[in-house]
Amino acid sequence: MERHHRYRPVLFFVTAYLVTWIPWAIGAYVGSRKGLEAYAFLFNLVGLLGPMAVALFLVMTSASKALKTDFGNRLFNLRRVRPIYAVVAVAMPFIVILLSIWLSLWFDQSTDQFGFSGGANLLAMIIIAMVLAPIMEEIGWHGYGVDSLRATAGMLKSTLLFGVLWAVWHAPLILISGTYQNQIARMDSPVYLINFFISIVPAAFIANWLYYKNRRSIPAAILFHSMLNAAAVLVNAGQGAKCIATLLYAIVAGAIVAVDRAAFREGPRDFVHSDPDPKKAEHRP
Repeated sequence: MERHHRYRPVLFFVTAYLVTWIPWAIGAYVGSRKGLEAYAFLFNLVGLLGPMAVALFLVMTSASKALKTDFGNRLFNLRRVRPIYAVVAVAMPFIVILLSIWLSLWFDQSTDQFGFSGGANLLAMIIIAMVLAPIMEEIGWHGYGVDSLRATAGMLKSTLLFGVLWAVWHAPLILISGTYQNQIARMDSPVYLINFFISIVPAAFIANWLYYKNRRSIPAAILFHSMLNAAAVLVNAGQGAKCIATLLYAIVAGAIVAVDRAAFREGPRDFVHSDPDPKKAEHRP
C-alpha cells in the first residue's frame, strides 16, 4: 500500500543550510590564507550542491512512489512549461535592469551601464551564475523546499518565508573571497549589501508565481533563476541601478499578488497527493 508522504520542511532547510554552510565556512578560511585564495572558489561550488543534494536524498529515500514520480515528472517533463510564462521569465529580468539603469541616469549615473560587463572572470561568473547555481539551487528549492512549505502554509505565507530563508542562505558568501557578496561587503556603503539580501524576497515571490503557473516545473524555476542572474552578471549596471531594480522587483511582485489574488490566497496544499495522476495534473491551469 502506498504510504502518504509527509513533507519535512524543517529537516530540509536545516540540513541544506548545514551542507552548504560547512564547505562555505571552510572556503572563507581558505580564502583568508595567503596563497590559498584560489581554492575558496572550489568550496563555493561544493556548497552550492547543498539544496540539491538534500532534496534528492529526501525524495529518493522516501517510501512514497508518488513523491518520486512527481519529482521526476516536474524535473524532466518540459511540457509543463507554458511558453508565455517562459517568455516572461526570460524578458522580465532584462527589462527591469535596463529600466533601472535608465532611471539611475536621473541621479547622474553613467550611460556606460548600458554596456556589457567585462573582466577576466566573466566566463567563470557566467558558468556559475547562469548554469550551475540555478540548477543546483532550484532542484533543491523548487524540487522539494517550496512544496514542503506549501504543504504546511498558504501561498502568501510560504512564499514570504521562502524568500527570507533563501536570502539568509546566502549570508556566508560575504566571507568568501572572490564572491559578489564579498565584493559589495567591502564597499564603503553597507546599503548595497543590504540591498542584495532585500532583493531576494521580491524575487522569491516572482519565482514562486512562475513556478506554479508553469505547473510546478523545475526547469521553469531554473530558467527564471538563470535569467535573473544573467541580467545581474551580463549588464554593466551600477549599485545604484541595482537598488532601483530591487524597488521595481518589489513593485512587480506586489502587482502579481494584487492581480492574482486567488493564487496567493490559497491555503496549505499537498500537491503530490491532491494531484494523484501526474499526467492529468500537468494539464491543469
